[in-house]
Amino acid sequence: MSFARLFLLLLALLPCAAIAQPALTPEQWRQDLQAALDSLLLKDRSFSPAEAAAFRRQVANLRDSAHLKTTPQLVVGLAKAMALSGNGHTRLYILRNRTELRRYPVRVWWFSEGLYVVKTTPEYAGLLGARIEQLAGQSPEALHRRVTPLFAGSPGWARYMSTYSLTSPEILQGLDLIGPDGLLTIMVKDRHGKTRSQQLAPLPFQRTSQPTEAWWDLAPTHPGRGATWLSALPTDTTHLALYLHRPEQYYWQQHLPGHALYLQYNRAGNQPGREPFDSLGQHLLRQLRRQPVKKVIVDLRFNTGGNLDAGAAFFQALGQYARQHQLPVFVLVGRATFSAGLYHVAQLCSTGAVVVGEPAGEGPDFWAEGGNWLLPNSGMSLHYANRYHSYSAAPHPDVAPADIWLDLDAPDITPSQRVELRAKDYFAGKDPVLAAVLKR
Repeated sequence: MSFARLFLLLLALLPCAAIAQPALTPEQWRQDLQAALDSLLLKDRSFSPAEAAAFRRQVANLRDSAHLKTTPQLVVGLAKAMALSGNGHTRLYILRNRTELRRYPVRVWWFSEGLYVVKTTPEYAGLLGARIEQLAGQSPEALHRRVTPLFAGSPGWARYMSTYSLTSPEILQGLDLIGPDGLLTIMVKDRHGKTRSQQLAPLPFQRTSQPTEAWWDLAPTHPGRGATWLSALPTDTTHLALYLHRPEQYYWQQHLPGHALYLQYNRAGNQPGREPFDSLGQHLLRQLRRQPVKKVIVDLRFNTGGNLDAGAAFFQALGQYARQHQLPVFVLVGRATFSAGLYHVAQLCSTGAVVVGEPAGEGPDFWAEGGNWLLPNSGMSLHYANRYHSYSAAPHPDVAPADIWLDLDAPDITPSQRVELRAKDYFAGKDPVLAAVLKR
């Protein structure tokens, strides 16, 4: 066997974990980018005429310069072009809904004091709980400004999505922040107050079409994906804040001291293998009739969406019951409250609920629905939006009535009491958002 044939055979036997995207030729990338130019704007309704023109220019420039750019640069450029719509549902699926890029062996979260390491693989356990001072020689805030244009949405959603982007070597390579080897140097202040540097190599690539939520990383009992993870928090739930007790359950409820009923709804939909959400909701309403409480707390901080039909009837019934019985309802929201999660916030707000927490991941009016469209060579997925959700009373003269799928009249979905999670609260097992509601 010749050396060349042996080399090719060895390459074929190597795990595909080393790379995040197939090595496309410039011509194949030109074909993918031309396909995006030809098809996306025929499907997506969220671009204004000016935004559509900017999309065409940017993607055409990428196509014409494909022979001069690396794959990460082309991926980053296409993500930025998709985000020109200003609509959070119109995006390139690369890290959250689908895994198309590699990640580093750390998971991070933005607290009010900065960016912290909340999970690592075992070999980097010394970084757990550390505050990140620099990545690739830049402050986390400076780097956040670089990755924000990859995804549209609210400032809170930009924070949420940056926890993916800041931990992806291909994103940092596409922004010309690190070299082709993918090695990343970070500087941290650890939990003992010591400042030190650490070099990170990317994890092996594991492509998946299953969603990965960054908020899972806050919960020590959630296994996550792609590696064995250690948490900065203990797995003993007696020392955890309530909102982290059952991260793998879509929905659950519990009575709290002080005659409060708490419902956490983490995923809009019916969880496989469990009773449908509507059944849980009907049980909860029966509980309220038999055993009245002083307040109901609905925690939607981690509800990034799904099937809003699964919970629509219950939340409408809950809002009506609360209004009839003058029962205070509080809705907890955060940067990961998105899509169908926003619909349920608006439903409850339209019947007088009080919103507490951080601003949600999108405003009350946005384009959604639609579907996914695959690029022919890379197989990457473009998500387009084609139906309008209007949850506020604001007029929308540019949107045809036939395009408005859901229409509510919520007075406001922004928190009337803004409460942010601090790192010191998280590591101490406290939940200031829930505490603020329990005091009212």
